[in-house]
Amino acid sequence: MQKLFNADLLDIFPVERGFIYACKETLPEGDEAVAFYIYNQEIDIFEKIPVPTYINAKFGENGIHIAKALGDFVTCDIVPISSATLVASYQNGDIKILSTSGEILSESRVEYLDNPACSPAVNGASLWFVVPDSNAIINYSVKHSRIELRIGSPKEKAFCHPTDISFYDNKLFICNAYSYKIRTIGLDNYNVSDYYVFNEPVFKYFRVKDVEYAVMQSGVYSL
Repeated sequence: MQKLFNADLLDIFPVERGFIYACKETLPEGDEAVAFYIYNQEIDIFEKIPVPTYINAKFGENGIHIAKALGDFVTCDIVPISSATLVASYQNGDIKILSTSGEILSESRVEYLDNPACSPAVNGASLWFVVPDSNAIINYSVKHSRIELRIGSPKEKAFCHPTDISFYDNKLFICNAYSYKIRTIGLDNYNVSDYYVFNEPVFKYFRVKDVEYAVMQSGVYSL
């Protein structure tokens, strides 16, 4: 496991050769600003990038229209649910369904036990969300605007403040901030297993080709 950097992260997502992230930085005069960077894992280089590059990488070729429609285009997670439709998800449970041309088609809030669901992962026509304050993950139907399946609950110990969910190899990978674990669920049998156990909170997990990354309290690491 190798530490790559530490920053006041606002966003991070994988791209073809590494990842892009947004972070808060303090300017020489003391003001705060948002800066954008790309990391190329093939040559192990960080580069600062302009806002349009970040927007196009996150939202696609019509990114500027999508960013304008959203307003806050940095703190949302964006996932495709069809070739023409995207979902923008925020930490407070708000989701916005958009066309790839930048039109907002609908807005709603996803919650379980009155707690917000966030950080979605796509699996087929539905979305998996984490619900940190309910110690649960949910499968949500965008088409029917309802929860189809729930795993975990405030009284169970399968998850402990889950903060992120991703989908690889027909498994869900769930980051648990309070238990310091990445746990997996096989979608063929729904068995829950430990994948990585750390010595600090883990907030996000993703892959780029054969490289695994984790965002933890002390920084971003390659695993």
